[in-house]
Amino acid sequence: MGVTLMNKELARYINTLLAERERELNKEDLSYKECLKQKNLNPKAEFNSEKFFAWGQELSWEKAMIYRGQKAMDYFEEEG
Repeated sequence: MGVTLMNKELARYINTLLAERERELNKEDLSYKECLKQKNLNPKAEFNSEKFFAWGQELSWEKAMIYRGQKAMDYFEEEG
């Protein structure tokens, strides 16, 4: 098996892992949005805004990293 074929297969595998993580993040994002909705419906409820803000930032950062990783793997698949 040539190096090029191995690189393509590795890129496909990594893309699969990234896609799975993206699905998990999408579920977590739904939870995040549901918490925000609940907070808006009940403004007097106990709410840790710092934790919530950090959660949103982490989701956003990881989504961006997954996107960049997928683009890099697409490049390796095409160039390989």
